[in-house]
Amino acid sequence: SGINAEYGQEKDKYKEKYEQSETERKRLEKKGEEERRKFEKKIDLLTNKFNALSKELSEERELNKCLQANQKEWIAKVVASNSALQASQEKHAAETQELREQIKDLMFHLQSQATINSSPMKEDIRGGEMHLVPGPSNENRNNRRSPRKKK
Repeated sequence: SGINAEYGQEKDKYKEKYEQSETERKRLEKKGEEERRKFEKKIDLLTNKFNALSKELSEERELNKCLQANQKEWIAKVVASNSALQASQEKHAAETQELREQIKDLMFHLQSQATINSSPMKEDIRGGEMHLVPGPSNENRNNRRSPRKKK
């Protein structure tokens, strides 16, 4: 029964190889499971990080949008304020010019009154009439000064 003994040896040999390969398969399966868990933890960690960053980005975008709207409002307010200030300054300048002209007229009137009051002919001057004599017009004066041909 050399064949039976040879068969038994071959059987034991294949059984041992089977057990080794089963042990190796279990070891690799366990290692694969550990790797899978490790990668799942990484995925969970990265997913949480991604979600947090996405939320932060959304908040930043919303804040940026609000700041831009606020900036536009302030720019409009500054433009309106500048326009109002310019109008006020122009009005003030016009009023100041008007007051200066009134002061000039008043000073002329007061000087004229003082001159009349100190004149020996003050009674004649007060009762008299004044007539303005028309002088040459500005157009005639300009034509005499520049005899250039008009285009």
